[in-house]
Amino acid sequence: MTQQIIREKLEAAKTIAIFGHINPDGDCVGSMLWLWALLEKQGKQVHYFTPTKPSKIYDFVAWGEKIQDVFDYGVYDLLVFVDFSDISRVRDFVVGHEEYFSTNPVISIDHHINDNVPSNWIINSDPTAMSACEVIYELTYPWWSAIYDAQIATYLYLWLTTDSGNFRYDEDHQRILENALSLVKLWADKKTIVNNSFRRKSFNGVKMMKLMFDRLTQKWGLIYSWYTEKDLEEFNLDREEADFGQIIIQDIQEAQVTAIYRTEGKTFNWSLRSKEFDVQKIAKEFGWWGHVHASGFKIAREWSFEDQVEEVSEIIAKMIKQ
Repeated sequence: MTQQIIREKLEAAKTIAIFGHINPDGDCVGSMLWLWALLEKQGKQVHYFTPTKPSKIYDFVAWGEKIQDVFDYGVYDLLVFVDFSDISRVRDFVVGHEEYFSTNPVISIDHHINDNVPSNWIINSDPTAMSACEVIYELTYPWWSAIYDAQIATYLYLWLTTDSGNFRYDEDHQRILENALSLVKLWADKKTIVNNSFRRKSFNGVKMMKLMFDRLTQKWGLIYSWYTEKDLEEFNLDREEADFGQIIIQDIQEAQVTAIYRTEGKTFNWSLRSKEFDVQKIAKEFGWWGHVHASGFKIAREWSFEDQVEEVSEIIAKMIKQ
């Protein structure tokens, strides 16, 4: 019933604002661009917004200036949130404009758990899916298969590979591999995706990895590293580029949980990964988002970065050891 309502609202709307979350990752950007291709092919006027601009590592997709980091609070028939269902993920747009988001109709398509959904939202969330793109594909392909082409299939294939680590993470892959095969049959450009997403690293990006490796610390089953906004400025990198190091760190044999700590304005952000340990249990202790094997949280900066990293790491390590 919910899925039918979502279809009706998307097809009836003429002007649509699509939102991604702050610090949009590949799945978020892909969900937005994918819906762009689907909806604009139906003659709809669609605008795209994220509180922070996407990383330049996605520039090869040629999204250009389509995604804006300033929202116009215009008159839209429908607001669509992708890859998040927690309004705090677009907090910069909401503060001072709470009534706008509480009175306009909202659709959320997501793969995260959130039990606190406002009454004006219609949500389709599947936490068993590896990515929001997977949810959107399974939702929309039966409706609009005639619109799907190689461009749309390529967008989707890219973002499926992003959240799955190019199909290398430990979850049951049957579902996502079946979806990926369907996209290859639709002429998704797999070679371009793999070359740009997994085989291309900038020189400064590799230097940042070395810095993070030099800072590696082990506490029982926790292995962690960190970087600051000053480090990003020094290497002229954005957060998505800097986080390439986590892909390697999370494969360390002795690690039950790996963590990357970073400064962001007046907050500290933690990104957690694991092969078997449920990192949601950790993230929930601090105010959380994410999945069993990939979660994160954010806390206010209260004293020195190094001291706070040490204290939080001690708490996490004890939780792992229990």
